[in-house]
Amino acid sequence: MSQSITKTDTPDQIDCLLIPLKDRNLLLPNVSVAEIIPFSHLLTTASSVDWILGRIDWRGTPVPVLCYEMLNRQPAPAPNPNARFAIVNGVGAHPQMPFYALLVQGIPSLVHIRESEIQEVEAMHMGDYDQSAVSIGQDAAMIPDLELVEQSLLRHI
Repeated sequence: MSQSITKTDTPDQIDCLLIPLKDRNLLLPNVSVAEIIPFSHLLTTASSVDWILGRIDWRGTPVPVLCYEMLNRQPAPAPNPNARFAIVNGVGAHPQMPFYALLVQGIPSLVHIRESEIQEVEAMHMGDYDQSAVSIGQDAAMIPDLELVEQSLLRHI
């Protein structure tokens, strides 16, 4: 009797962060977020747009901070004692902006997602910078268009 080794296929998983905003969540691949840091004092910038809140110094690097809600033409979130910054790795490898920060409204949660678990949904209130709306189990989230966010930041910093 011969024995054969059978390969067990395991579904590919993507580690993502479910990032809380004012009234929705963003879903980002874990590798796109360098760090979640506590809210800190913002330094002013000469930006002409209100969605760039200022900048922070992160590990010796000046990092612009943006409000995703305001970028998508929604009202600014109310002050929140649980607010943090998500330091996002730039996708375009621009030397003048290797990172930027998103204002988030709580502690992101790590989720392990299989492609089959993501269901695209029709969203009535998608913003210009939302690539798609999805549900993952009980959670709904927006997947942002990080390239478009970064291009807009580069035009205004």
